Amino acid sequence: MNPGTVHIGTSGWTYGDWAGAFYPQGVKGAERLTYYAERFNTVEVNATFYRLPTAGMVASWNRRLAPDFRLVVKGARLVTHLKRLKDCEAPLRAFVERVRPLHTLRVILWQLPPTLHKDVGRLTEFLAMLPDGVRHAVEFRHESWWDGEVARTLERHAAAFVAISHPRLPDAVLPTTDLLYVRFHGLGERLYDYDYRSEELAAWSARLAPHLEGRRLYAFFNNDLRANAVRNAQALRALLTER
Repeated sequence: MNPGTVHIGTSGWTYGDWAGAFYPQGVKGAERLTYYAERFNTVEVNATFYRLPTAGMVASWNRRLAPDFRLVVKGARLVTHLKRLKDCEAPLRAFVERVRPLHTLRVILWQLPPTLHKDVGRLTEFLAMLPDGVRHAVEFRHESWWDGEVARTLERHAAAFVAISHPRLPDAVLPTTDLLYVRFHGLGERLYDYDYRSEELAAWSARLAPHLEGRRLYAFFNNDLRANAVRNAQALRALLTER
């Protein structure tokens, strides 16, 4: 696999319990992003789901990230969870205007709430509103969305169907465009405290491999406790880039 088309990282980088486990004790605050970006070529920003990034945050990220870094931001919950993709033009526009100045922005992740069941009409209207110039990926949290009609809808809009590792949802990989996107939330009772075993990561590597030709992969580990995400991301990256 061409390492230049594999982008594997973590969902966020500001976790306090990563001190010592990943970050040296002297690396603090904004310096952590610099340290992280020297070891990974992508990150998924979860904070943008809860609030718009400030102009200062955008400027800081622009200073610290090299031009070839690949930044992914999570779309605002006002759009996905409060508006539930309907009548969301104004908050969508506000979000896009705020993140557009990010020099290394490549993808926006839209995570839907688990209470939103399959609604292809609603999805189609939302996808039609999304701006060009940045790629889009949609993560569903209700199992009713896993079907061919939804996949074809995403394909028509060149948006990715996010594959996920989650104990209560399907783990099927459904490629819908040249962007392949995967999120690892963990398994078991405490999702974010989960440490993927080597055989589980090897199985995911084998599952993804047939779909990688001609596609760019983004994969993020959200099992952040005790820096499990860092170790798992490094392990999966090694499996895929050494194939």
